[in-house]
Amino acid sequence: MANPPLNLGGSRKEKVSSEKNVCLKVKVQPRARQQKVQKIGEREYTVRVLSPPSEGKANKEVIAVLASHFHLPPSRVKILRGKKSRQKIVILENCS
Repeated sequence: MANPPLNLGGSRKEKVSSEKNVCLKVKVQPRARQQKVQKIGEREYTVRVLSPPSEGKANKEVIAVLASHFHLPPSRVKILRGKKSRQKIVILENCS
């Protein structure tokens, strides 16, 4: 079954790739006023989260927000690189 189209904050819609794993470049903005996922390029996103960047709180929220955005369980979203940086490489596992 194909994934449903995703609304990316505008009239544009996108489907998750049918590849098994998808890598995304993610720029995180902690302590934002609202949660938001914004596409800025092919496989590049800005994720705004409410949590502060301490004790992994922002990372947990990034995973939850991206999982919700791409209609995946949080267990299939992993931070590959950048756990202590605002620039992260995130992998979406088994997106078929």
